[in-house]
Amino acid sequence: MTATHGAGHTSVTEPSADVPSADERNDIVPGTDERNDLAHAAAARGSAPTTARGTAGTTSAPSAAPDPAPVATSDDPGYTIRLVRPEEYERAGEVTAEAYETSYGPLRDEYAASLRDVAGRVRGGDVWVAADADGTILGTVWVARANRPLAAVAQPGETDFRQLAVASAARGRGVRAALTRHVIELARRRGSHRVVMNSGPQMTGAHALYAKLGFRRLSEREGRIEVEPGRILELLAFGYDVAPDRARTSAGGPAGGEPVAVREPGVWHLEATTWDDPRAVGLRAEMDEELGARYADLVALFAERAAHANTDALAIDPATIVAVVLAIDEHGEAVGHVALRDHRRDGTRDDEVKRLFVRDRARGTGASRALLAELERLATARGAERLVLQTGERQQDAIALYRRAGYTPIPVYEPYERIPGSHCFEKRLATDERRP
Repeated sequence: MTATHGAGHTSVTEPSADVPSADERNDIVPGTDERNDLAHAAAARGSAPTTARGTAGTTSAPSAAPDPAPVATSDDPGYTIRLVRPEEYERAGEVTAEAYETSYGPLRDEYAASLRDVAGRVRGGDVWVAADADGTILGTVWVARANRPLAAVAQPGETDFRQLAVASAARGRGVRAALTRHVIELARRRGSHRVVMNSGPQMTGAHALYAKLGFRRLSEREGRIEVEPGRILELLAFGYDVAPDRARTSAGGPAGGEPVAVREPGVWHLEATTWDDPRAVGLRAEMDEELGARYADLVALFAERAAHANTDALAIDPATIVAVVLAIDEHGEAVGHVALRDHRRDGTRDDEVKRLFVRDRARGTGASRALLAELERLATARGAERLVLQTGERQQDAIALYRRAGYTPIPVYEPYERIPGSHCFEKRLATDERRP
């Protein structure tokens, strides 16, 4: 990476983001904010419609508005659509496997195991569930994160989904349609111009639903695909046009849609600012909204504990913030945020990563990696020996990002020991030993 630094501005050059690498596709926006941490069939290719809106705790957020909190569907106000929770991985996997066995008959052990592996899926995309008020999982779907496709059917600027499944007992309640509409809304908010997916030719009922919702066949993307060793399926492809194709210019974005970041490949413009900059305040507010949706079930628990002794764990004293950096798109709009906090205590020379956040439409483009790299440069210049951070167990996308960026797990440190599900990381910095 090379960086050119000027008066409060930095142009950071990274490997090309036109076609994100495997790492960049999972490079969501990390989350290191305390509020985020606790209150806040076709066989293997995936078939049927899926609808989801993914946001990862302190990691992700929408482009123009915060990710929607869990909402009751119009088809059945008795259930909501939300991100899967770690304690639900096993049941969500069972729902998926059972639905596929109902549609396709007996499955190979290896494939059935992959359908049950929700923990593995959340590392590469967002798994959404439709759940009753008592927590019963009615359906589930796996949705790509922004700019990080799950399957080859997706092209740049599109959102794809896989493994849409509905429990047998929940059929007839509109779950499949509600999940699909949810995916469309997710794509619209993040600035995707199309939703795409594969489906097996025998799924005629699902195809009728897609047509009713406005999907059309993409015959040019269809063909025989080996979905697992020795098993080849003829998969159909369907697409829903959210907005006109994004043949964008520097003058603006697509007609009828929000302009989406277009940059010189691999280059992000970073701007140093202050904690109270209205743009920074706005981005942190969007992050809080997103985290609130992901941790909605813990809000009451957290509020009760905070009333006793945890308020300090959520507070950030602006006096401890030594740097705030924004990622700016080609339209001059701030789409990413990160802060550096002086965390030196007990003789350590540590700085802390706080409030790393990138809007949904800029995710998967290297923005969060650029923000992290700039914070590492600033911390090194300050003589810090390491950077530390905290995130939550529901932000597997953030955890994966930190690991790829060279951060390693450490014991949970104060004040986060009082926050359930906290994960902490460190990265050792190459400092000048002669620095006082």
